Amino acid sequence: MGALTAVGVDGCRAGWVCAGWNGGNWSLFLIPTLEDLLPFLAPTALVCIDIPIGLSEDGRRACDREARRHLGPRASSVFPVPPRLALREAPYPDINEESKRFCGRGISKQAFYLLPKIREAESLLSRADVGVSQWLETHPELCFWALNSGVAMQHNKKTEMGLADRLHALSSSSMGEDVVALYERFAAEIPRSRCQRDDILDALVCGLVASLDDADRGFVPCGPPECDAQGLTMRICYPQINSLAEVQCSDGS
Repeated sequence: MGALTAVGVDGCRAGWVCAGWNGGNWSLFLIPTLEDLLPFLAPTALVCIDIPIGLSEDGRRACDREARRHLGPRASSVFPVPPRLALREAPYPDINEESKRFCGRGISKQAFYLLPKIREAESLLSRADVGVSQWLETHPELCFWALNSGVAMQHNKKTEMGLADRLHALSSSSMGEDVVALYERFAAEIPRSRCQRDDILDALVCGLVASLDDADRGFVPCGPPECDAQGLTMRICYPQINSLAEVQCSDGS
């Protein structure tokens, strides 16, 4: 496989599914933990991951608000990120009540079940041997919105039409048509009990963003990003397509 210079990462039932670029070829593979990815990374590798990086005290982040605004009918795909207090190990009812008491709202079951992966990511990024600036938060639906010229994808990603639309968007990007064969081969080899098909597409579009030059990568919010109490930058990146990022930044966002 060779040292990877760009990697897209998405959570799945087996742990994490990764789309890696070594400068010449794309590959797909599963890892049980994020730490297992480190030996595959080149020193300057960029990792784009579909997991919240940075948690606010009240669970509200400007990057999530901006992503929802852009996505319109797909806004619900950007679920409310839990507040930092939720990182402690506790049953759902306890964390939910504590969040209501201190933040004015509870946390969703979806967010609760994602907490182990959020803890895992934050633990890794706190290590001295991991370059936190080389790990960026990405949201697949925001990426597909950008690939679709600033229009949210019409069909749900778990439907056949939704999968086909997103695969077409990837094959029309710098990834090229070879991504279709890569996706189909991996999807045929890996049981869905370990990794869903939409997880594979999410990892691929995250990988696409990681492989871009800095000038071809945009962020929400457009202005100065927020930082959480741990100093982690709270922003979401996506692929700039033509002048899309400039248009969105100039419309009051």
